[in-house]
Amino acid sequence: MNAQQWTAWRTPLWFFQVYLGFSVWLFFFGPWPWEVENGGQLGAFLMAAQVAVLVGYLAARPWVQARQAPPLPERIDAGLRFTRVAIVLSWLMAVPTSLARSGDWLPDVLGGLANAGLAYNENVERLTTNNAFVAFEYVRMLIAPWLLGVLPLTLVYFPKLSTAWRLAGLGSIAFSLAIYLSIGVNKGIADLVITLPWLLLLSAHSGLLQVRNLGWKLSLGSLALLTLFFAFFSAGQQSREGSGTEYGSFFTGSQVLLAKSDHFISSLLPDALRLVFEAVSRYVVQGYYALSLALQTDTPSTWGFGHSMFLARNADLISGGSFFVQQSIPGVLERDFGWPMFMLWHSIYPWLASDLGFGGTLLAMAGFGFLLGLAWGRALQLASPLWVVLLFLLLLLFYYVPANNQIFQSGESLAAFTLLLVALAWRGLAARAPAAAAEGALP
Repeated sequence: MNAQQWTAWRTPLWFFQVYLGFSVWLFFFGPWPWEVENGGQLGAFLMAAQVAVLVGYLAARPWVQARQAPPLPERIDAGLRFTRVAIVLSWLMAVPTSLARSGDWLPDVLGGLANAGLAYNENVERLTTNNAFVAFEYVRMLIAPWLLGVLPLTLVYFPKLSTAWRLAGLGSIAFSLAIYLSIGVNKGIADLVITLPWLLLLSAHSGLLQVRNLGWKLSLGSLALLTLFFAFFSAGQQSREGSGTEYGSFFTGSQVLLAKSDHFISSLLPDALRLVFEAVSRYVVQGYYALSLALQTDTPSTWGFGHSMFLARNADLISGGSFFVQQSIPGVLERDFGWPMFMLWHSIYPWLASDLGFGGTLLAMAGFGFLLGLAWGRALQLASPLWVVLLFLLLLLFYYVPANNQIFQSGESLAAFTLLLVALAWRGLAARAPAAAAEGALP
C-alpha cells in the first residue's frame, strides 16, 4: 500500500471512534433524561469497548502489509464477474423478495410514502401472524453474499461496468429500496446513505474511480443525503402509532420519558428541527439505557444462539422450548424491566453478552475491529468482491453498535457474513500453501 492508501486505511478507525464517542455523549448529555443507577459502570464499559475496537483495528495492520496486490486488470476482471452474477441473481429474486417482505408482487411505494406509519404497522402484523412467502427468505440465505453484494459492488465497480450493467445494478438497488419504502422502513435508505461515502472512497483509493476533489464532493453529497434522510425518518416516526415523536415523549415499556425542552441544543432549534433532533437522539442512544439494565443482570449463557434473533428463534423451534429467546439478555430485560425485546434497541453489547458475558463481549469487539481493519485494508489493496461485501457488512455492524447486533439478527446477513469468512479463510489457506515456504506470506 502507498502512503495515500495508508492514510485512507486509518480513516474508518478514527471515524467510528468519534461516532461512537458522540453517541455516548448524546446518551449522557442529550435531550432525553435517561436515569441510570450505574452511570459510572456504563461509561467505563463503553469506553473499554472503544479501546477494544481501537486495539483490534490496529492489530490488523501487519496482516494488511503482508499482502501484495495483483495487477489492477486482474482485480477488475474478477470483481466485474462477481458483480454481474450478483446483479442477475438479485433480479431473479426481485419478485419473490417483494412477496416475502411486503406481501405484494411489486412494492407499493406510493402507499408507503403516503402513510409510512400505517404501512409499517400493517406489515409487522402480517409478518408476525402469517408470512406465506417466508420460504423465499431461506432461498436468499443460500446466495446471500451475492444478493447483499449488489449495492456495494455496483457502487465500487461502477466506473468499470458497461452502461447496461450499470442500469441493471442501479435498478436492482432501486427495487430493493422500493420494498423498504412500501413498508415504511427506514433501514434500506439508511444503509445506502451511511455506506455510500465509504464505497466511493474505496473505489477511488483502489484505482477504480477517478474524480477530482472527491473529499469535498463526498462531504457535500453526504450532508445532502443525510438531510433528506432525516426528513424522511422524522416523518415516518411521527406517523408510527405510539412513537410520541410529535410530543417529545418516549414510552420505555415501564415509564414515559419527556425530552428536555430546555436542552441547550433543542432550545436553539425551530420546532421542526427540534423534533428531528429529539427523534434521532432517542433512536440512536436508547440502546445504552438497555445496556445499563443489562449490566445489572445475571443470566445463564445462551450458548452461541442468544446473540441473534434468527438463531435464538430457530434454536427454540428445534428444541421445542423458549430458552434461547427468553434467557437471552434482551429477553430477560423484557421480563424483569419491561424493556421490549423486539420494539426497542439494546445496543450490540447485551446481544453479544447473552453468549459471551461482558468480558467476552469486549474481546468480540476487538475481533470486529480487527476484521474491519483487515477488510478495509484488503479492499483498498485488492478491490476483491469478497472483501468489499464483508467490508459493507462490517460498516453496517459498527454504525448500528448503539442500536443492535445488526448483521447477525437476520438469517440473510448472518449467512452472508459466515459464508464470506469461510470463503476468505479457505482462499487465504489455499494461497498460503505454495507461497509460505518461499515468502512467509500471510493469508
